[in-house]
Amino acid sequence: MNRFFVRFNLHVIFILFTLIAKAQPVISYNSVISGLSSPVDIVNAGDGTNRIFVVEQGSGGTAVIKVYSAAYASLGTFLTVTGISTGGEQGLLSMAFHPNYENNGFFWVYYTNSAGNLEVSRYKVSAGNPNIADAASKQVVITIPHPGQTNHNGAKLNFGSDGFLYFATGDGGGSGDPNNNAQNGNNLLGKMLRINARIDTAATLYTVPATNPFVSNPNVLDEIWALGLRNPFRWSFDRLNDNMWIGDVGQGQKEEVNYRTAAQSAGVNYGWRCYEGTLAFNTNGCLSQSNYISPVFEYNNLQGNNTPASVVGGFVYRGTAHPSMQGYYYCCDVYTGNLYKINITNFSSSTQTGLPTLVVGFGETEAGELLAASLNGNVYALVPNTPTSVGNFTNEREPRIYPTVVTNRRITLELPQSFTQLQILTMNGSVVQQENITSRMGTFEMPLRQLSSGVYVVKLISNNRTWVQKMVVQ
Repeated sequence: MNRFFVRFNLHVIFILFTLIAKAQPVISYNSVISGLSSPVDIVNAGDGTNRIFVVEQGSGGTAVIKVYSAAYASLGTFLTVTGISTGGEQGLLSMAFHPNYENNGFFWVYYTNSAGNLEVSRYKVSAGNPNIADAASKQVVITIPHPGQTNHNGAKLNFGSDGFLYFATGDGGGSGDPNNNAQNGNNLLGKMLRINARIDTAATLYTVPATNPFVSNPNVLDEIWALGLRNPFRWSFDRLNDNMWIGDVGQGQKEEVNYRTAAQSAGVNYGWRCYEGTLAFNTNGCLSQSNYISPVFEYNNLQGNNTPASVVGGFVYRGTAHPSMQGYYYCCDVYTGNLYKINITNFSSSTQTGLPTLVVGFGETEAGELLAASLNGNVYALVPNTPTSVGNFTNEREPRIYPTVVTNRRITLELPQSFTQLQILTMNGSVVQQENITSRMGTFEMPLRQLSSGVYVVKLISNNRTWVQKMVVQ
């Protein structure tokens, strides 16, 4: 499989991906942590330490959370959770730190318990070591029955800026939500929930916020924030404005991303099982489509060669290290590895292929930089590719090769210095085209020889310098 993190015997290579009036980055996944066992979630504590916590799904009824420094050096095992259901979509699935964790030390974890039910428990960090949690501090906050099936567990825990704990549940599994849980207001499956997760010693470890949208509705449970979700395994808040982005896994036709502003997210119905994305699915007893929230982005469930699809919700980039990544929401597909970049202003989108597969969760560092967790055992940092040179060039005298997204099998080169050779390589390092350009300087066109669609590297070579750039052929 082609991967953007393949190393050449060169310096780091980059790309410029240009849209009509705005440069849109092409993203590389740089492995920063490896050797993990099925990592599924990445979280920071928001306590000023810049540590990264990685949730492993677990096996044999046991799962762990590992902790790393800001430089991704291992600090050991933070917590071991035992007595849970593991395998398939079950296991330890998410965690969230209290907004005031630095002072109170409380955090919450989400898992499938030994009976297969969805469960959220509260823990506290140990008194003697900030990198080890107190396993004995566990207290079960809420248990949600999940009978019959082992899939569609939802999972992601997030605190809102309002201080309340939000989490999304799956519809309970089974093809087509056979029990219609997602539309049943008296069932907590297939919902977005909001609770006041308490940090005192009261017997009841959560209360329902008085401002929850259905507290006065006898037909809808008070904990429910929104209805009509199928399997919102990963979702997030935009840290700038608390806007809500939900990746909801589809049935068999559409994968979808739902979006609501902070002011619009309460009390809405996202439509499942009445609708799968924008398509009618089972409208028996349903209202007209205008009563449900349609996704801002969707794609077909079956990819080429009948490859299955499963969307993984991500984040709006709000970091500062990579300005070219700003303005986009990033999410992906588990099986194809496709990365979807959605413009947060107009919801236009683009798809980037060739990235690692089995990514099942995204996370943010304290500074807002993006990370991705893959079941292949890696945590990746998402970074943009931008043109760079290897050798003695000034910014004013660097070569230019454009467009970097090629649609007509021709590229233009602007060479301020002489080179002897141009090579085009696959991401695996195989040379697929080579040209002698010893006498070529200035601006000229170069035809591409029957390259199939994909990502390539253009390499300029002379006696004392090398210049490289990635290129996407469509």
